[in-house]
Amino acid sequence: ITRNGDASNVNPRQSAEFANAIQKWLLDNTRLRIPAIVHEECCSGYMAKGATVFPQAIGVASTWQPELVEAMGDVIRKQMRAVGGHHALAPVLDVTRDARWGRVEETFGEDPYLVSQMGMAYVRGIQGQTLADGVIATGKHFVGYGMTEGGMNWSPAHLTLRELRDTYLVPFEAAVREAGIASIMNGYHEIDGIPCGANKWLLNDVLRGEWGFDGTVV
Repeated sequence: ITRNGDASNVNPRQSAEFANAIQKWLLDNTRLRIPAIVHEECCSGYMAKGATVFPQAIGVASTWQPELVEAMGDVIRKQMRAVGGHHALAPVLDVTRDARWGRVEETFGEDPYLVSQMGMAYVRGIQGQTLADGVIATGKHFVGYGMTEGGMNWSPAHLTLRELRDTYLVPFEAAVREAGIASIMNGYHEIDGIPCGANKWLLNDVLRGEWGFDGTVV
């Protein structure tokens, strides 16, 4: 179930009641009785009426203080869980070096080490000690989405294997290996003519084979 808070103008109590009503209907009226995963936008705070608004990621990155990002993630975690949210559509782990790209503000910037540190801090803050009371973090957009042709959204990324390995894959690998991120979102673009969402080398060989990722790709 997507964006109960973001796509509506309800207050937090109403959002929680709405989420509970959806889950009750699914448990009472579907054959398998499986409750839904509720996901929300939360790059700079849980995007909903009454939630805390934080600076955009590019501004947070300029503090050079991962501990602030972890604290921010913890607040987002508590607010999302309070209204029935389970899955966060953040953090953006794209390394971006082209100011023409329209989503630069969602990123932690141009340096793979800084993006890695800030990204891991966000993951630890929002996922918490355990997902029993945490929120699933989603690293996106796998991979090279912030360096597309002409700075245009969704256009192809012309990146060599060395560039991918040395720069653009680095924050994702850190999030998987070091922070235990539970979800990865594939990019919407293509690399070398292959859409990232259908790229066996990226999603199987690297992500699951090399890094041991056992979460969900969304």
